[in-house]
Amino acid sequence: MDFLSKAIDQAKQLQQIAADALAKGQEQAKPLIADAVAKAHDLQKTLAEQAPEAGAAVQQQLNTAMSHAGDFIATGKTVLEQGVAQAQPHLQNLADTAKKAADSVVEAVSSATQRKPPGT
Repeated sequence: MDFLSKAIDQAKQLQQIAADALAKGQEQAKPLIADAVAKAHDLQKTLAEQAPEAGAAVQQQLNTAMSHAGDFIATGKTVLEQGVAQAQPHLQNLADTAKKAADSVVEAVSSATQRKPPGT
């Protein structure tokens, strides 16, 4: 269950960084977005390493979280490539996607910790 805590922490960090980037000025947001994209990659890696070990119900939720992290990475790369000034409309999408990823991770972790052992 250590990976579950790690996944939640990573997802919350991702969400916080995205919110901070949204609140910052254009040039100040750029390093935050780059950091958030790196953290999203870390989150995907953590989830991918543990997904094969998860039960079917949790597996689907982990896949959803990985998908949201992938969406976040793609949007973050777009923001970085276009420059924050031109990509301002994407910043809200970036923050929304980070929230979805974090929510999916929390939901998956909640499901995993509430599963009953076999035979009960």
